[in-house]
Amino acid sequence: MQDIYIIIVSAVLAVLLVWSIYKTEYQGDFQNSLFKNEEWQDRTVMVVVPHQDDEINLAGATIRNLVNNNIWVILVFITNSDSVDSGPVRIREGLASAAALGVPEEDVIFLGYCNETRLRDDLHFYNGTDDNEVVTSVKGISETYCLPEKPEFYFEKTGEHHKFTKANCREDLKEVILQYYPDIIFACDFDRHQDHKAYSLLFEEAVAEILKETDNDYLPEIYKGFAYNGSYLGEKDFYRLNLLETKQAKGEFINNPNYDTDCPPYLWSERVRVPVPREALSRTLHSNIIYTALRKHFSQGIIHNAKRIINSDQVFWERRTDSLTYQAEISVSSGDGSCLNDFKLCDCPDVLTRPATFSGAWVPNKEDKEKKITIKFSEPKDIKEIVLYGNEDYISQVLTGTITFDNGYSVDFGELKRGCKATNIEFEAQEGIRKIEISLTITIGDKAGITEIEIFDKVKRENLLRFIKLMINDNFAYEYYVTGKDKVLDIDVYKQGIEEDVVYRSIDGGDYRIENGKLFLGKKFTEAIIRAEVKDNPAIYDQIVVKRKSSFSIVMLHVSQVIDMLAHRVEHIVKTYCLKMFKPK
Repeated sequence: MQDIYIIIVSAVLAVLLVWSIYKTEYQGDFQNSLFKNEEWQDRTVMVVVPHQDDEINLAGATIRNLVNNNIWVILVFITNSDSVDSGPVRIREGLASAAALGVPEEDVIFLGYCNETRLRDDLHFYNGTDDNEVVTSVKGISETYCLPEKPEFYFEKTGEHHKFTKANCREDLKEVILQYYPDIIFACDFDRHQDHKAYSLLFEEAVAEILKETDNDYLPEIYKGFAYNGSYLGEKDFYRLNLLETKQAKGEFINNPNYDTDCPPYLWSERVRVPVPREALSRTLHSNIIYTALRKHFSQGIIHNAKRIINSDQVFWERRTDSLTYQAEISVSSGDGSCLNDFKLCDCPDVLTRPATFSGAWVPNKEDKEKKITIKFSEPKDIKEIVLYGNEDYISQVLTGTITFDNGYSVDFGELKRGCKATNIEFEAQEGIRKIEISLTITIGDKAGITEIEIFDKVKRENLLRFIKLMINDNFAYEYYVTGKDKVLDIDVYKQGIEEDVVYRSIDGGDYRIENGKLFLGKKFTEAIIRAEVKDNPAIYDQIVVKRKSSFSIVMLHVSQVIDMLAHRVEHIVKTYCLKMFKPK
């Protein structure tokens, strides 16, 4: 009889332990106002990615957050991920993953292009000279395709497949944007994968065509991010007491060690950090919606990177579309000035190379004595900010220059930052301007020049993506666990699009206090509910829960994480075996 009791108790404990790995999602009354305000009603958000699985790497948690708040999400896949895999298999996995995140099939669009496609072994189609050259993939495919029951974008519009050319892909990207006019676009940026590089640049070319259309007034908010850096190739830091922030990739995981991020103009310190929803917050993988979505990409075995992908925030960089240069006439004293308002902060002469190399600057001819850019507006403009992006080369540099307005006002500027980075030119706001001249007076090196010019009539744009988020030790906090050893925590508020002061409120009045950026926990402290609000606009808020956990609770959590880790490892091994034995053709 005693043996039976032991067996029963052991079985119950085993069930409880296994059950515990599915019950570690974050709990408590934490909440954030992002996507909930009235201004978000009837808005449309588009997510543009190269491959099936990049939707999770880039913005999986953000997609779920948007869907939870009844915001229309359009998910666009550029390729069918069919260089070595089965295109139909990857397409169906993309649909399954989208459904797991809450995006229905009718809101998932496939442009239907092939991936990793080259004109020859050493030349990617993006770097080919002819925009209209038809490219044939390694599988012998030279036009777009999808599923019989789910046609690709161009076929659905015209009843015909689109020949695989750079011009057609750019056109489809442009047309899919103009069909939906999304208020916000999240798009994959220049990443380690050759397709991420190529389609990021083609996306920017498509956006430039939209912004340059005569009298265009469609200026979407655009946020670009990396599917690899900080995500698919992020740190394996999931199994912590509290989820950590997205960490900056380093070493072998970045495009080029000369730059701060994979895209030279982007500084990690200037990233936009976006909160994640409740379902993407957990202390075991099996409790997390992102893990559920990753499972749908069975052919990729991508669950093995879940420990890298899941973080307490998602990271993007804003690309402003309201520069006056897109509706201006730009001429140069020599060379090709078309790059100065092409929406590309840098270009790439060969997306196949690693470390990645960059190009795309206007460089005046050596014999050019003026080295001048002339910008003309069809109507008078009020100018409040000018941003110049330096050349990509780290040896060449613009050292000094002058900006002259047609009202006689001028301002001298000093060194432009190397590596395509932004230099903000400070000056008094000028009104009624029709023409601006930018002269480079002193340069060094053969490649000194400018990659992009942005001119704004307002220093700060009023964006939809406006929120605050409470942080503890620089990590976004939601349900935050502390141990008996924790007495003082660093607390702060992250602001996106908010300049106003923020005030703290205690919701429960527990044994703690907030003072000078510190959260002091008293001897009797067990739980705190802390709310932060914009001082004159309490509709913008964030609320977190801080809980002190006993040593026993922490031990049991770690046991659950170990079981979760083992279950995850077994699942990964089984999937890897299945992929080898039954890889779809």
